[in-house]
This record gives sequence, structure tokens and C-alpha cells, in this order.
Amino acid sequence: MRILSDPCTALLLSINKGDQDEGSKLDPQPQDQKQEQEKGEEEDPCKTPDVGPASIEESCYMWAIMPTNENKFETIFQLRGPNTQEAMRYNLMTMAPEKEIDMTTVSVVCHSLNREPLERFQKDVYCVPPKILVRMFGTYGTNYINKRTKMPHLVSSLKDQQLMELLDKEKLKKSRELFAPVVYKGHWWLYMLDVENREFYIADSVFGVDTSDTDRTKLHRFACNILNQLRVWAGAQSIIKKQSISLEPRAVDVPKQPNPTDCGVYVMKWMEVLGAAALSGAFAFKTRCQIEEWDRDQLNEFRKDFVLKVLLSENNTLNVEAINQATSMTHEAITEARRRMPHRTKPSAALRSPFLQPSTAELETKH
Repeated sequence: MRILSDPCTALLLSINKGDQDEGSKLDPQPQDQKQEQEKGEEEDPCKTPDVGPASIEESCYMWAIMPTNENKFETIFQLRGPNTQEAMRYNLMTMAPEKEIDMTTVSVVCHSLNREPLERFQKDVYCVPPKILVRMFGTYGTNYINKRTKMPHLVSSLKDQQLMELLDKEKLKKSRELFAPVVYKGHWWLYMLDVENREFYIADSVFGVDTSDTDRTKLHRFACNILNQLRVWAGAQSIIKKQSISLEPRAVDVPKQPNPTDCGVYVMKWMEVLGAAALSGAFAFKTRCQIEEWDRDQLNEFRKDFVLKVLLSENNTLNVEAINQATSMTHEAITEARRRMPHRTKPSAALRSPFLQPSTAELETKH
């Protein structure tokens, strides 16, 4: 994953080298004695990790997600270029493990992915920031049919030019696939519009392919209409027939999330993985291409990766300042931040025993 521009990479390398040089000077303990200590110590999964000085990446992550009351409203991301977008440390702190991810954070990840140098993100794929869909859902919900026109309400009815300024009009017009994350009643899911094949997909890590919720199905149709409106606004041709509201929504069978808070992580990771996948023919989600099940530790690592992608991106005008402030954190502050992070619990003796492993066969019942 390409995160940093050349100047930032050089800065990180120089800081890392300086830390290594200082560490070698200040550590008088003989190597043999260190090895003896390491052999005598048994790793305890329940123990708060203490691995010495933090890496630059860990410092940046901790600095972003562990704010104090004095600095949590400080702006730490400012998008370079015409499409304005900012994020405060308060937003990125929702990327800490087991936190519900806020809309601004997902929005800046969309902007970062849209600036990726990969060919697919440059030519074929566009990630639509979630604020427009969220505003339309919040304003109209399932009652989105205009009584006068008998058609869904228009995005222009919001009368908010700043929302439209979040969009890259040229990429929106030319892209063959649109990814559109949305959060509604505290839950994130992802829409995928395949323009060439005129197909519309929904990936939901909680509800999956369940179509019994008629209100949710209404929202899906409304979302497809909104995305089509945005394309027409950008200068593209409509892919929905006249007098029709939407393409037929198709739910994709994707893995379920292991907890109540990681739906936003799934949405961002799906955009990253499928946006970068060089696929031909039918849309990737149609065959569940590259969709994997992720455990808690992987999801927490994804959170860290996305914070670094946003914070250290060459498109963030504040990236060098963020690196300088993060690397000035004291060892005590890093240790305290590690202590507050959730850690893997130590399994019981029963769970560690190969003779007492749980089996799905034991859960089967005869009717």
C-alpha cells in the first residue's frame, strides 16, 4: 500500500535511522545477557504489550486516536486540491478498536482511495462520499416519492452546494463503477453501481441477502436513484429507464461481522480491495471475488492501516506536521496508550486442549 510521498518517506526513514542510532548508544546491556532474559520469559497474551520504543507508524496511530480534551478538536487532515474535506482528531479517534466509525472518517477514506495511483481508481472506480446519501436518507427516509411528480425527490432539493462540492464531477461522469457507503440508524453498508452492465448491488455485513425488510428495500431503490441523479448532474447519461425509480437491487452474500461495531471497517475494506482488483467481465461482487472473512485482530489492523493512509497521505497538507507531533510523544504516553487498547484474552486450559475443541457437529439437532 503506497501511503507516503517521497518527502514524507525520507522524513520517516531519517527519523527511524536516528532512533536506531540513539538506541544502540544508550543500550549497554550485552547481547548474551539479553538472549538469556528472553529465553526465561514466557509470553502472556493477557499482559499489556511493552515492546520498547514505538515505531513511527505506531506513534502516528496512537497520536491520532488517543486525544486529550485539549486537542481532540484539532484539524489533522486537510485534503489537498479542489475537493475540500477536513477531519479533526475527534473524527479519527473513532478508528480505535471497537469504536463506531463516524461519517467524516469514511468520507476522508473515500477521498484518499479516489486519489490512489492505481489504474482502476484513476479510470474505472469512484468512491462517492457518504454525506449526500446520508442527508437524503435522513430527510426523506422511505417516504421519498414526491407527491407532485410521483418520482423520488431530487438531490437538488437539499439546496446545499457544499455537499456537491465534495464530488469530483469528472470522475463521477466517466467511472464505470461507483462505490457508495452509507450509514443509517447506526449501521454501515455499501452500494455498488455497475454502470456498464446496469446492475446495482448491496453488501451488508449484518443483514446479508435478507430481503424481508421492505423498508430497507425501499431505501436501496432510493439510493440507486440518487446515484443515477448524481451521474446525470455530472453530465453522464441516465442508466434508469424513464418512469422507473431504480435498477433491481441485488444483495451480495458477504461474511458477517464478528461484533456490533466493525460494519464501517468492512465497508472501507471492501472499497479498497474491490476497487484495486483488476477484473474483467461481470462485477466483482457478483461472484464474491476476494471477499474474505476477517477476525478481530485483522479488523483492528485494518483500522490502523486506514488511519495511516489518511494521516500520512501525500494528499494531506498536514502530514509532515502530524509526523513531527506524533514522534514527539513520550514513552510514558505511548505505554499508557497501549494499556488502554483492547488486547487478546488468554484462552482457558480447556480451549487450549486439542481433546476438548468445540465442534459444529455438537450443535446439530434433529427435527
